[in-house]
Amino acid sequence: MFQRFYDEGLAQASYLIGCGRAREAVVIDPRRDAAIYLDAARQAGVTITHAIETHIHADFISGARELAGHGIRVVAGPGSDLLYPHHEAADRERLHVGDLSLEFLHTPGHTPEHISILAAQDGEPTRLFTGDLLFVGGVGRPDLLGAEQSRQLANQLYESLYDRVLALDDDIEVHPGHGAGSLCGAGIGSDPHSTIGRERRVNPMLRHPSRETFVAAVLADLPDTPPYFKRMKRINREGPPVLGLASSTFTVHALPPAAAAALVADGALVIDLRPASAFAKAHPSGAVNLGFGSKVGYWAGWVVPPDVPLILLADDPAHVPAAAVQLLRVGLDRIEGAIAGGFSAWSGAGLPVSSIEQVEAGDLASSTPDALQIIDVRTAREWRSGHIDGSINIPVGELPDRLDEVPREGRLAVICEGGYRSALGASLLAREGFMDILNVTGGMAAHRALQPK
Repeated sequence: MFQRFYDEGLAQASYLIGCGRAREAVVIDPRRDAAIYLDAARQAGVTITHAIETHIHADFISGARELAGHGIRVVAGPGSDLLYPHHEAADRERLHVGDLSLEFLHTPGHTPEHISILAAQDGEPTRLFTGDLLFVGGVGRPDLLGAEQSRQLANQLYESLYDRVLALDDDIEVHPGHGAGSLCGAGIGSDPHSTIGRERRVNPMLRHPSRETFVAAVLADLPDTPPYFKRMKRINREGPPVLGLASSTFTVHALPPAAAAALVADGALVIDLRPASAFAKAHPSGAVNLGFGSKVGYWAGWVVPPDVPLILLADDPAHVPAAAVQLLRVGLDRIEGAIAGGFSAWSGAGLPVSSIEQVEAGDLASSTPDALQIIDVRTAREWRSGHIDGSINIPVGELPDRLDEVPREGRLAVICEGGYRSALGASLLAREGFMDILNVTGGMAAHRALQPK
């Protein structure tokens, strides 16, 4: 049996693989809401015996410790030094799960303890689960442990890829831990899997003529690093708090508006899950806008402090538990509840409400250059590819730490590519006391469409 589970928001893949005859299975790189694997195992009539971590993850909270509470044994790579019960697999060690043979290959480079898992079983294709070592079209980044270790890890990455992975047969399937959009590597493709032969032919990082050119290339093309990555590493090594997410779904308590307001007065943060247009029209004062979708957890990891109590607000009750799970996946555990009745209940109770003016890209283009300051919250790479003259580039994930670069006087127009990040950025600025803020709807995409051809 073989199943892939994919989290679109974090572009993270995990796997359930096992032997139907022995009715046993293992899960590879489980996410925190681990009930999904036990449910799948029950439906398939198998028992999960092991949870295998290819490495200590930086971008999400692992579900291995949740599964350990159900008697599932945790396996990690050499030197993982997890602070909860686990087995560290030696290089070339094998685990037999019925007719399924799993061989652990120590493949450092992304991290020192990284392992890849070579899975072989009669009647099935041989698969290599590469974690964050090798992706479709890209390779793992070697810099997440700090600049002083980056070059050493880049050299180890070269050895793991060129001396170990490329020594394997071309027809072996490659199943990576991430897809397109992940910040764990550059140039990651959207295909769910590949083969060693295909990557040998088309992956630009596997076509370097020397170790030196590979190391230079991998260190020159590093994605942005969210501030929460270092915290995720620490939590996953220590073992995250067990929330019972392997046996049930997370329950979000309903809060009467007055109770929510009292928590806000004590420092809680309202995360408003409504669309940017509804948020701009009216929202609880001080709320942050993270419109519901697959990226709630991703962006919250960038901008929400981990020690702040959180209150969710949604007009669709189904959005609340789904958003809460996304927050838990990035270690934002202090979810106090959701406002009962949504925004209408909040405003109906006479509680503080604010608004943010929205402006269409066409109206922005007709403004005089000195009428307002444009804050472009796209990435530096996006900004370099084209921007409005005079704009200040502060990526939205860096905004909380770079507020001193934002002018306190005059009007501010916040823009991104399509409107989601600018709505978030505008809400962050409003929360910090910036008064005269515009959110540019449609973003740079709409602005470019208005330019003469």
